[in-house]
Amino acid sequence: MRILITGGSGTIGGYVLRELIQAGHSVTSYSRTAPRVEGAGFIQGDIMDPDSLESACQGHDAVIHLAAVPGPGRATPAQLINVNVVGTANVLEAALQAGIDKVVFASSGAATGFSFQRQALVPRYLPLDEAHPCEPQDEYGLSKLLAELTCKRYSDGFGIRTICLRINNNWYLERASAEVAVSSGWAQQFDVEDLWTVRYRKTVEDAEGDWPTPGPPAPHKILWAFTDARDAAQSFRLALENETIRHEVFLINGDDTCSREPTAELIARHYPGVPLNGPLEGHATVWSHEKATRLLGYRPKYTWRRSDFHTWLEQQQ
Repeated sequence: MRILITGGSGTIGGYVLRELIQAGHSVTSYSRTAPRVEGAGFIQGDIMDPDSLESACQGHDAVIHLAAVPGPGRATPAQLINVNVVGTANVLEAALQAGIDKVVFASSGAATGFSFQRQALVPRYLPLDEAHPCEPQDEYGLSKLLAELTCKRYSDGFGIRTICLRINNNWYLERASAEVAVSSGWAQQFDVEDLWTVRYRKTVEDAEGDWPTPGPPAPHKILWAFTDARDAAQSFRLALENETIRHEVFLINGDDTCSREPTAELIARHYPGVPLNGPLEGHATVWSHEKATRLLGYRPKYTWRRSDFHTWLEQQQ
């Protein structure tokens, strides 16, 4: 397939581009700067420019929509919601006008509310799944939830097939790919060691640690979610290649938590009394990807516990 990828030059974009190229697809990044991936095409543009976006969509079979303000604190609330929600509507409308009937949208686990919440939020049950109520308290999570609803509107109203992937806490753990990631998107201020130190080291060593602003949410607020970026890229390919789904939302994450503490102990300390809908042994994730496994064939392949990052982390002890 010929795929247009908005935001393909961003931090996760390189992983998605490489995954699709390796699977034999033709890919073009629609972004402000060229991607650092050999074999990818490039059209310079902005999702807030509808005419340019529609022109870029011509000749493509599907769109993967990654471009967004990636979290609170990186723009004003109004700017973030405008880019993330109106920008998504622009992508869907451009696809519709270009005759494209498939859009895969990069949503976030933040749409559930378990991310940057300002007030305590307790899950109704664990593991969390797609049926759990969404209660975002920040503009980023709200923008992703509204964009999901916008995707559904285009599916219901115009027949465009839309799949929304709630990617949970991407990690960049394999050094060669991480070197590319830190030269892209929001991570350009870091080298790999900086990225691992700021984003991850506190996660596995200090679950209550303070975080820089802007930065990732505290681990217990995000329910210790973890997704290797290579697994996230896999989910985009699977969603793209699916021929039967009209509209669905999926949680995408790894099989384990980002914590060294056993899951049962984490729950007992932070969320005592929350009903459990299944066993959570060892370091098992409290985010279910069962739906994505069942309908997309998604199966995580990676864990931070066996990675270049883990090797580096052990050397810091």
